[in-house]
Amino acid sequence: MIKIDSAIRFSFMFPADRSTTFAYYSDMHRLAQHLKYIQLVESDPDNPEREFRLYYATVELGSYHIHVYCDVCVDVNNRQHTIHLTPIETPPPVKSKVTLNATTSRGYYSSEAVFIEAGEQTRVEYALSMKARPLRPKGMRFMPGGMVDKIAQNITNHRIKEIAETFIASSIDAFPEWLAEQ
Repeated sequence: MIKIDSAIRFSFMFPADRSTTFAYYSDMHRLAQHLKYIQLVESDPDNPEREFRLYYATVELGSYHIHVYCDVCVDVNNRQHTIHLTPIETPPPVKSKVTLNATTSRGYYSSEAVFIEAGEQTRVEYALSMKARPLRPKGMRFMPGGMVDKIAQNITNHRIKEIAETFIASSIDAFPEWLAEQ
């Protein structure tokens, strides 16, 4: 197995008041568009605004395809100005698969956003984490487990940081267009 386990916390200033910023980030479909390597692949038809399946996909070391599906429940708290994505396990189950250069498994994604008034701007305190234990692609079978875990941890830490940085830049860049549509 490969150990994927990384988390990051950061804050950034958003160029709008708290209620506008909170409304902008409260839409999971919009939010997912700004998560590099992560796509929203489906939502629960019985609860389409609260339960979603996210799909994380990367190619690492030039040839290993990593596919992780994460089910999340979204809790938007209007009173406290917070948004939580918590991991859940919903059907259909994710079957682990492994080939020579690819692995697929279920993972666990979580995030928390807290929106704090800062004059005409909003400070967003954001944390995200992802965990998974996919099987090792068969092409890695001769590499020592400790080495694979260390490489995977370094890559995952880099990817989580990249997801966070891209999320900030992309969501801020898309804001004026969203605002004009309101």
